Amino acid sequence: MASESSFDVVSKVERQEVDNALNQASKEIAQRFDFRGVDAEIRWSGE
Repeated sequence: MASESSFDVVSKVERQEVDNALNQASKEIAQRFDFRGVDAEIRWSGE
């Protein structure tokens, strides 16, 4: 019989890293040719 295994998943998010990622994504959206003239944006809706 196979032994049962378990593990815990823990996610810790650094707010500064999320902010950096959102700023970078926003810059990329603004510069993409296929998004020109489109009202596209990215927003943080978490804590």
